[in-house]
Amino acid sequence: MTEYEKLLDEINLLGIKVLEVDVCTKKDFGLYLDNIIIINSNMTDTQKYCVLAEELGHHFTISSDISDLAKTENIKKELKGRKIACEKLISPDAIINSILSGANNLYELSEDLGVTENFLLEAINHYKQKYGIYYVGKTHLLTFEPLNIINF
Repeated sequence: MTEYEKLLDEINLLGIKVLEVDVCTKKDFGLYLDNIIIINSNMTDTQKYCVLAEELGHHFTISSDISDLAKTENIKKELKGRKIACEKLISPDAIINSILSGANNLYELSEDLGVTENFLLEAINHYKQKYGIYYVGKTHLLTFEPLNIINF
């Protein structure tokens, strides 16, 4: 069972219906509204996994339509859903472990962590905002600029 399928099962247990719809593009697309998540069926499973996690984040943070991103409040809610997705799919310790396992660049990290490179960059930026320029793990320090680990 893939990580995407596991997340689908988790979402189904919450009573949320997921619909995969052809939106005539391969771009990331997802929408949450009233216990229904709609995602683009043309995306890869990795893209679907990342988008689905973000839409699940919206399930916990919104109570109305936030599609009008001209409103500051909607932008804040959109970002909150993304932060929840980042924390659900990738932890700083997972990044440390991936680097320790031999991942040397963003592509290898994203492949090892099972997310898109774009999602990984968003997660790194999220953790940089949350922790500052570094994160102290159990055995290593993770620096965000440049992305690196230091043994201590």
